[in-house]
Amino acid sequence: MAAIDSISKRGFAETTLRHVTEKAKLSHGVVNYHFDSKEALYDATLGFLAQEHYAIWTQYLNAVGPSAAERLEAIVRADFDKKICTRKRLAVWFAFWGQAKYRPNYLKIHNSFDNERHDEIIACCTEMTPEGADQSADVARATRIIESMVDGAWLCLMLYPDVTDRDVSRDDCLHSLARMFPDHFPNTPSP
Repeated sequence: MAAIDSISKRGFAETTLRHVTEKAKLSHGVVNYHFDSKEALYDATLGFLAQEHYAIWTQYLNAVGPSAAERLEAIVRADFDKKICTRKRLAVWFAFWGQAKYRPNYLKIHNSFDNERHDEIIACCTEMTPEGADQSADVARATRIIESMVDGAWLCLMLYPDVTDRDVSRDDCLHSLARMFPDHFPNTPSP
């Protein structure tokens, strides 16, 4: 948690092991014992965030029925859970994503937890998309839209905290699902 606090306040460039050790109230030696470099600490921090997100969305998924609509709604709701959808955590997620091009290990860590979620979204979209000549393209498009919609909502929550709200953003995403798949989300209220 100390690394999350520091990265959210200072970003990568300004975060030092000293900041982390002071926040965690640990000696520098203890931190060095567990992490041989600042990069190793960053890898562990990203792994923690990715594993935390994985645990939340799978918990939501396991609590709903078997229909594709229920499963997809659960995944989207999980992305706005108050434990993971905080300004601090979002700032750290975006810090990591901003570095992923230069540090491929970040994508490897992220994807090791997120690929299953992505596959589940594809499966849900496949079940809800009518069969036809363009089904594959429609499923791929719907999956991209859903991923972009949630990531965009997260970005707005981080950048504009005074004018965006976690619950409203979640409901906007659910409303968009209902517009994409009206036969599967007939009871979703309009915002």
